[in-house]
Amino acid sequence: MKRTKPDGVIPLEELRRSAARRRRGAALLGAAALAASGALSGCVGDVGGDRDGRDGRDGAPSDSGLVDVASAGLRRMTPEQFTSSMRDLFGDPGLELDLDPDAGEVASLLAVDKLNAAAEAIVARRASWGTRVFACDTRGADDEACVDGFVRTFGRRAFRRTLDEAEVAMLKGQFARAREEQSFEDALLVVLKTMIQSPNLYYFVELGRDGDGGDALASGVRPLTGWERASRLSYFLWNTTPDDALLDAAESGALDSAEGVRAQAERLLAHDRARATAKRFFADWLELDGTNKHASLENAPKSPEIYPEDSPALRAAMRAEIEALAERVLFEGDGRFETLLTTTDAYVNGPLAALYGVKGPAGDGAFAWVSLPADQRAGIFTRAAFLSVFGSVEVKSPIRRGAYILEEVLCRPLGPPPPNASDVPVKGGAVEEDGALVHRTIREDVEAKTSSETCASCHKAINPIGFAFEHYDALGRWQAQETGGDAEDPYALDIDARGVLPALGPDEESVEVDGGVEMSAALAASAAARACLTRHFFQTALRRVPVDQDLASVEAATPAPESGGSLRDLILDLTTSNAFLHLRKPEG
Repeated sequence: MKRTKPDGVIPLEELRRSAARRRRGAALLGAAALAASGALSGCVGDVGGDRDGRDGRDGAPSDSGLVDVASAGLRRMTPEQFTSSMRDLFGDPGLELDLDPDAGEVASLLAVDKLNAAAEAIVARRASWGTRVFACDTRGADDEACVDGFVRTFGRRAFRRTLDEAEVAMLKGQFARAREEQSFEDALLVVLKTMIQSPNLYYFVELGRDGDGGDALASGVRPLTGWERASRLSYFLWNTTPDDALLDAAESGALDSAEGVRAQAERLLAHDRARATAKRFFADWLELDGTNKHASLENAPKSPEIYPEDSPALRAAMRAEIEALAERVLFEGDGRFETLLTTTDAYVNGPLAALYGVKGPAGDGAFAWVSLPADQRAGIFTRAAFLSVFGSVEVKSPIRRGAYILEEVLCRPLGPPPPNASDVPVKGGAVEEDGALVHRTIREDVEAKTSSETCASCHKAINPIGFAFEHYDALGRWQAQETGGDAEDPYALDIDARGVLPALGPDEESVEVDGGVEMSAALAASAAARACLTRHFFQTALRRVPVDQDLASVEAATPAPESGGSLRDLILDLTTSNAFLHLRKPEG
């Protein structure tokens, strides 16, 4: 087959022009301008900032009564989203694609090249999907109805909306030009590759629609179209392209109302695909896949001399437990935030049960639900996956554990450490003090090494949280004492796991705790922790951090402790929030 250069990669100026034309209802294949939408970072704020759960920002939600949202910018599919979308579009679950891992909003030349290669790879597998995509015999005589049907049907699924007549004519014109030199099927494949590489597919192009009078909108705010809402729903809850039922709902106008959106969100959330998405969310939240600060759970082995039971299989079991626990709470249990942070239910195989000191199935392969000791374990932050990721190779790390809780569970990010800060794990043990050799626990060593004025500005918030998890070693095993030394100088030191959860809201007080179980209970009751988790869900749904205009949406979706609201309700409430259903037109 002769290769024809695809038309899917369109120059920047044409993308800008076509976005304007689509607002007037006569677009071609272009998308909005390729512009960065801002950093996809964590929550924003500073330690010790405003104590109202709003991460230190100066602004507040508008009290004008008008619907107001922040600008979303332009978003490009992540490699995972693109791959899952292609698998669903082509009905090819075994499809693997080599894509640019950079999910930045502007596609680099490398990303464009890999996208072109991905289109070629998909076409090369046409034996596995040909009859799904082409409704006619592509090896026979030319069939105008086949071309028209393919462009309209596949185009609707690929672009997540109906194509206008100008787009249909453009694609059919491309087919006609390719057909002059190639077979009927090969000419169709040229059009197919164009659609695969179109910005209308791999960008989330959102232009909105005119308001219908039902909402009082702030200047520059527009409701999303039903098609745009369908995309947001599907990629939030399934991380893939909308199915036909969701597209049909968009086309019928059912998604023009919040009630229609919620009905579809409930349908999607009840599907098994939502379970897989939820598992990914919680693995991301707990940073099990690693960050620029630490390795992933699977790539963080412990010292074999200190932790001989550590193995890749054990770490895989740790991840399986966290994912199963999140799924059990969210989809099979009461779905409550408190349950996620306080349950003693655990999904274990033999080695993981041994680590927890409970009876479990024999061997690596069989898993079962068991109950863990209530005085040692409560919820996800006392489980081996979290404790191991935030432990070093040899010793536990109260600093890393406390910093994570502060930043990712309470949304109080820390500034960069001072230039002279050491990243060597604090190990405790034998130290010289006033001319004598003494033994320190890791806690005592941390306190001594972070007591200076420079360090204390951050560590006064980090340490009291991290110290609550001192009973768990670097692998997540429970320990009543820290032991060490050698045959000539052994030591066994009692552990002090007292800690403090600071007050982070106007109606909250600091909570003194003793151990990880009590810290987990304090976090479960914390309004700041609830709001922070909502922000993480918001960021997953919209791929941007919430700012002042979004606070009303975040607050409305955050379940209050006394409400009995579940995380399922949180997710559904987000899908009908103003921030989810509207956009702000870019300035300029």
